[in-house]
Amino acid sequence: MLPTFSSIGNENITWETTSNFNAGIEFGLFGNRLNGEFNYYNKKTTDLLFWLSIPESYGARGYYGNVGDIRNRGLELMLNADIIRTKDIRWNVTGNISHNATKILKLDPSKTMNYGGFSESNKTVNVQMWYQEGGPLYNAMLPEYAGVNESGEALYWVDQAIKDDPKLSNSSKPGTQHSYTTTDWNSASYYAQGSLLPKANGGFSTSLEIYGFDVNAAFDYQLGGKVYDNGYARLMTNVDTKGTGYTYSKDILNSWSPNNTSSNIPRFQYMDQYTTARSTRFLTSARYLNFQSCSVGYTLPISMSKKFMASRLRIYVQGQNLLFWSARKGLDPRYTFAGTNTTGINSYAPVRTIMGGVQVTF
Repeated sequence: MLPTFSSIGNENITWETTSNFNAGIEFGLFGNRLNGEFNYYNKKTTDLLFWLSIPESYGARGYYGNVGDIRNRGLELMLNADIIRTKDIRWNVTGNISHNATKILKLDPSKTMNYGGFSESNKTVNVQMWYQEGGPLYNAMLPEYAGVNESGEALYWVDQAIKDDPKLSNSSKPGTQHSYTTTDWNSASYYAQGSLLPKANGGFSTSLEIYGFDVNAAFDYQLGGKVYDNGYARLMTNVDTKGTGYTYSKDILNSWSPNNTSSNIPRFQYMDQYTTARSTRFLTSARYLNFQSCSVGYTLPISMSKKFMASRLRIYVQGQNLLFWSARKGLDPRYTFAGTNTTGINSYAPVRTIMGGVQVTF
């Protein structure tokens, strides 16, 4: 057996070049009881390296090439405030938020000359993306789910203009019209869904010290964005084999049936095709709020601490990863910006831990 290359080389490949501009301001007001930072950045990358798919008849699935220029531009804000600051009471609140926007500035003309852009998927992203100059990165391109028909079969939208053009495949470029629906997922048109990236993310925390007691709590969050919930799709998959068993979501119980014709979930019927085919049905909001940590403690007065031959003695209990809220129970969109989530299937959520203890300082 002769050895072969796993991928094709590219003699014209070159280094990416990145230029950065950063500007910021720090401030303190009211005797520094309120302080913070505001930052702006602009990052431009030229000769972007990108995986390019090719027909497998070439002997490989693709190669890396320099396809264009992109820009990341964003804002970051951090505020810290002592709301109450006295001898015996101190209440502090801290928060931050950041926003990043991406834009494709330039693409290789050979990739855009036919359709004004191009669609691509690679080994790390199993949701197809649409790239065009002036557009965002991670612009998901998927068939659009249209509910169920009168028999409970899954429906998908079709753009007649794409369907009638013999030069176009269903995923050559995004559809713009919703002409009619089909139960054949292979005939469905693909539509651009916009950037999957969040609009903003950040965190906030608070701490309170009052007459020896102390409480600290920290949260992180994400606003906007989308994630393809592949884990949920697998839990909703129809029975199509005579396997020994499978795990299902309880939402299966709300599937379409003659007695439940108002359901938007396709019927649960053996050997039905395309009930959980990749579509916008499983494109879910990526917003979340995470109760990251909390601690509660009490520091004994110095006179009591000395009875234990200590200069300071504190009793406390604390917890990590306490609660997590997202668009769907079990969905954790923190794993990737690439638009895919398989949490609960082949990955683990952070472990919740609760512990207590005594801190002694001699």
